[in-house]
Amino acid sequence: MNFLPHGRSICNDSARAAAWKRNSRVSTKVAIASEPNAARGVHSGEPATNSSRGPELGQDWLQRNQNALAMLIVAAGFAIRLVNAGRSFFNPDEALLFLFSDQPSIWQAYKASLGTAHPPLLILFLYFWRFLGRSELMLRLPSVLAGAGFCWFTFRWMEKAFSGTAGVVALVIAAFSPTLIGIAIELRQYSLLVFFLAAALYYLEAALQSGSAREMWAFHFFLYLAILTHYSAVFFVVAAGVYALVRIAAGRQGKGAATAWVAGQCAAAGLYAGLFVTHVWKVRGEFPLWSGGYNQFFFRGEFADIFSFLREGTPAVFQYLFGESHLAQAMLLLWMAGLTMLLLWGLFRNRSYASSTALGLLLLLPFLTLWGAVATGKYPYYPGRHTIILAPFAIAAVSALLAAVVRQKLWAGLALAAAVAVISSSAGYTAEAFPITRDQRRELMTEAVRYVQQSVPANEPILLDNQSSMMAAYYLCAPGEAGAFFESASEFTPFHCGGHFFAALNYRSWMLTEKNLPAKFHDFAKQWNLKPGNRIWMVQLSWRADLDEDLRNHVPAFRCLASTRFGKDIVVFPLQVSPELSAAPVTACGN
Repeated sequence: MNFLPHGRSICNDSARAAAWKRNSRVSTKVAIASEPNAARGVHSGEPATNSSRGPELGQDWLQRNQNALAMLIVAAGFAIRLVNAGRSFFNPDEALLFLFSDQPSIWQAYKASLGTAHPPLLILFLYFWRFLGRSELMLRLPSVLAGAGFCWFTFRWMEKAFSGTAGVVALVIAAFSPTLIGIAIELRQYSLLVFFLAAALYYLEAALQSGSAREMWAFHFFLYLAILTHYSAVFFVVAAGVYALVRIAAGRQGKGAATAWVAGQCAAAGLYAGLFVTHVWKVRGEFPLWSGGYNQFFFRGEFADIFSFLREGTPAVFQYLFGESHLAQAMLLLWMAGLTMLLLWGLFRNRSYASSTALGLLLLLPFLTLWGAVATGKYPYYPGRHTIILAPFAIAAVSALLAAVVRQKLWAGLALAAAVAVISSSAGYTAEAFPITRDQRRELMTEAVRYVQQSVPANEPILLDNQSSMMAAYYLCAPGEAGAFFESASEFTPFHCGGHFFAALNYRSWMLTEKNLPAKFHDFAKQWNLKPGNRIWMVQLSWRADLDEDLRNHVPAFRCLASTRFGKDIVVFPLQVSPELSAAPVTACGN
């Protein structure tokens, strides 16, 4: 089984490669001269039949039109992403990222970015991009474009490093993956991250094969963008560094490319040092709070050893990446088989295949470095966007193996990839992999905004938990109105938007529940000198807007609470201040 098409080598020793090609041509000429019909796939003395020539003709046509086919697949993936990007309203994280960028100056946007868990690139980019439009579709468009770019560069990288067949297989899997579609239709860092990784992989391989300093600098350009997009890029930085070292040590890239690599790596180290001093060091105390929702995915000794923890978590990560549970198990096995063959191929074959071992290292090291961070308890092994950085390398190993299984026949590889895409989508879209559901339809948010504007009196305050305040600031405020949202460190952040007065709880009260509402309501009524009988409106906009249901189910006084819902994620209802300044329902049973 060969990971590369017959006659192709990725070794960088030009003299050895040229000699190998000359020998291949001589061998081919001898074979054609001695067996003219057999070499063409025709039985001696018999004309070619349709059954024998059909697959050959199809293979030839696909190979001649491989780039056009790839562009068609990318266009289809882009169309799917574009259509879905405009269907849903923002989630709290998306709204918050926009609010960080919606500042009077680029400097203030940068200062706002320092309050997040991520490097500043996306927020600084959005500061300029928002002038083109503030709609969900416009703000998500960079992610959509990055998703299509990821597909294209994955194809080009796989084509250059392995084969055209492997490239097409990887492209089809990436273009129609529910998980990769999901990250491309959200205003977050993850689609940009994988796009920068795929582009960096392509230019790194091109630089190592050609010895071009210019392509090596192109690799570092995209590497820097990945570093400035998400801190998990460090796992790729380590893998790419080791891979380049192995290839440079084994090949003859030329002084220019090697010098560019050394200089570029030094600059990357300086970039990380700058991020550490200006950001990580200052917010290090906030990381435990930000990661609180992922506690179960940190290795804390609950398992007997790290190997048991990884053995439990890895199938879940692959199910996130590939969707359907049985397909995920098969992909995990194919990934392991593909890595094994790549790592061993160069050890037991002739030297022209030595680079396959280095490619195996490149595909394995992101997993190993991430596992190392998991083992130290510094990173969650979460089957979600936090491990999306593994997607290009899992897809690459699987695609290289599938291409080898079908002996580099493009039509067969295309059929296998299509089957993987269909099965991956057949399991349905999970909330983590593909965030759009019927309850996130944009029409529901439009109805909710209209209801608040028409039904909530201007003189009655609206109390918001932290996650709801982000979405309220985006959907109910005009540009620039929510500036005070970031200026207060008190328990309640007041701001006026759209003719209404809002009070937003700070980040320590992410969600209001039936348990914390009594104390928060009392504090708010006391701080703003509200009188018994005054009304306070509760507006919950979130992934889990069920405050009204929790009150009805767990607090007897609220069993007849009336609320207005817009799907499962939006609810609006009034409460009134009791003589004790506690929350009381506006209506009661029998009234």
